[in-house]
Amino acid sequence: MATDQPKILPPPYMSYGVFKSTIDALAEATVPTGALDRRVLDGLSGADHGALMSGLKFLGYVDDDRKPTNVYRQLVEASKNPQQFKESLLEVVNDKYAAVIGNVNIQTGTIAELEKTFKAYGVPPGQMLTKTIRFYLKALAECGVPVSPHITKAKPRTPRNGSKKTEKTIPKGSVMHSAKEHTTPKGFERMPVPGLPDAFVQFPLNLTEAHCDLFDSVVRVLRTFAKGRSGGKENVA
Repeated sequence: MATDQPKILPPPYMSYGVFKSTIDALAEATVPTGALDRRVLDGLSGADHGALMSGLKFLGYVDDDRKPTNVYRQLVEASKNPQQFKESLLEVVNDKYAAVIGNVNIQTGTIAELEKTFKAYGVPPGQMLTKTIRFYLKALAECGVPVSPHITKAKPRTPRNGSKKTEKTIPKGSVMHSAKEHTTPKGFERMPVPGLPDAFVQFPLNLTEAHCDLFDSVVRVLRTFAKGRSGGKENVA
């Protein structure tokens, strides 16, 4: 008898500024009993709202219906006291990221170690990896946690001798080009597909409900393809 596998949620890739400003706004008003949809958070773009909901879900701050949990309500209330807010946030961050960072020592480790463990968890390389790690480090900084300088220091842009580095042109489609880190086109973002390593959905930052309908159409095509393969028959064009 088949059993449902637990869903692997992607770590937050949202802007820490959006995360904190949302908390501050709710603290000034009230945390709703209903979903944190875009009618509640009407100051966010579609991309920012989607990233926020994904991050809050990972942290246990909203449920499957995007309704705030008691833990999130407590965090919003704690935001009125800086020290209580730090303690409340750090408790959740340490708990939720335990499986992500593995054995990496955040106070003595390197950025390479941190990137490796985030990738192993399922975060795709490129902008998504950068944003995911950035949020985690911003949260730790907010909580006053010391982070290794080998993690926080900026990447060198020029060789030590000060000469400008010459970049080799690599033809697109070559083996070396395909091995390079993926880049996301301007105006687009990528969201990892939980449970499928290296799989992601690329979507425009100005995402609309009409765009989502198009994605639904693509999913229906993929579902038909999957059913055909599972039936043991090949479709011949």
